Amino acid sequence: MKIALIRHGEAENTHPDEQRQLSTEGKQDIMSLGTFLKGTGWQFQKVFHSPLMRTAQTAEILASALECERDPWTVLRPGASPEGVASELLTLKPSEAAALVFHMPDVARIAAYFLGASDSSFYIPPGTVLGINLPARPAPGTGLLLFSLQPEYWSPR
Repeated sequence: MKIALIRHGEAENTHPDEQRQLSTEGKQDIMSLGTFLKGTGWQFQKVFHSPLMRTAQTAEILASALECERDPWTVLRPGASPEGVASELLTLKPSEAAALVFHMPDVARIAAYFLGASDSSFYIPPGTVLGINLPARPAPGTGLLLFSLQPEYWSPR
């Protein structure tokens, strides 16, 4: 199974936090990310996201680029646990690819869980993706990092 762990695009600095929307730059970064992910050849079935506004907007842009559906997963809300995400991944077919859009520090904690690293090893800027290959039954340390890209290295600004 291939997963793309994605931190939502750059968001406006407004309140309340749950309603923060993507900035113009954040939307552009995610459009570029969608083009990149489409070019991987992975067969994305869905883009899963936390229920917050900025992740829903990120997922909508990606789902359009990847020509797939998006689906909010409450397990991806702020405070997401690696075990909860691993359990949800068991509902997917091993041959599928999925994009998961959520928040820091959760995205770092979950990447570290699958890669067998310390979550302090990761800072994941907005709009960054980590592509990970997982076995059919994901467990701690069983993932293989295939790529990691952040917007300033691939997005035209």
